[in-house]
Amino acid sequence: MLAAVCLADVAAAKPPEKPNIAQFSGLIARSPFTIKPTPDIVKADSPLERDWMLGSIRPNGNGYSVTLIHKKNRKERIRFIPGFSSGEYELLKVKQDSQSSENSQVLIRKGSQEAWITYDETLIKVRPSGAGKAPVKKVSSTAKRGSPPIPGRTAPKKATPRVRHVPRSGR
Repeated sequence: MLAAVCLADVAAAKPPEKPNIAQFSGLIARSPFTIKPTPDIVKADSPLERDWMLGSIRPNGNGYSVTLIHKKNRKERIRFIPGFSSGEYELLKVKQDSQSSENSQVLIRKGSQEAWITYDETLIKVRPSGAGKAPVKKVSSTAKRGSPPIPGRTAPKKATPRVRHVPRSGR
């Protein structure tokens, strides 16, 4: 009879269930051993910010002349010139910092999208101030000295410059 009662308990028992995580969320939140996740601040890039970068800002008499460069196709550009239309793009505001190009930005609109466009330092390299000067060749210290002499050989003589004689025309 005892065997029948034991079998009846086993047959009537439910299989174990996986505990619900919500039961333990309070314990996890108050535990000193749990590393709390930091809220990630996700910056939602608009398609304008992803695709365009600032190429140049030039002050003009009536405002600013601004050039935007497409990040993937560098030959594709948008130019904002005062008094001329730039197609479906509109220049709303210009913030130019002459001390630091990193702080310069322009606000543009295309349809219902607005975005602040800045210089992309990873894609645009700033030219050094002496860009128009000829490059200076560095001469290594071994070139100044020449090669060391080889024992048993005489030093090579330096070639004398060739003098070219041009005959004079008869007058």
